[in-house]
Amino acid sequence: MDWLYISLFFHLVGVGMIFTLLLAGPIVESNYRWENDIRMKQHATKMLRNIGLLSPFGALVLVLSGIANMIVLNITFVDLFGSDFWLGLKILLFVVLLVMGMAISPKIAKQRALLLDQMSQQSPPEDVNDKLTSLNGEQTLFFVADWVLVIAILLLTLFKP
Repeated sequence: MDWLYISLFFHLVGVGMIFTLLLAGPIVESNYRWENDIRMKQHATKMLRNIGLLSPFGALVLVLSGIANMIVLNITFVDLFGSDFWLGLKILLFVVLLVMGMAISPKIAKQRALLLDQMSQQSPPEDVNDKLTSLNGEQTLFFVADWVLVIAILLLTLFKP
């Protein structure tokens, strides 16, 4: 049994999990944007939060299998700043992706859920729609930034400068 193939298999499983989340998020987001009913928007917001709860598992699989790959291939921490600089840069971009996913997206989701709750009340505050539009723009920017980082990671993987 070759440990490299096992660790690569799990790394591909983690990549698949992350790509599934990156595809599902914008799809549910577009459903949220097209919906006019507040209750359906709230449902879409809950779905986005549930999708986001799966991301730590994909990230954990990627991190553990990536460490296993480095151990099997005898890549040291020093190599990440020398001969395998592309891998160090890839890891740095992945860390940025993780931090954004842990810090930005949950904050936006929570704020949007609160605003939707306010909108469902009998007399919502006047600036709720403006705040919601602003948060929707932030969410779009977050999805675009995610995809830019993922494409950069893929390019580094494919072309290893």
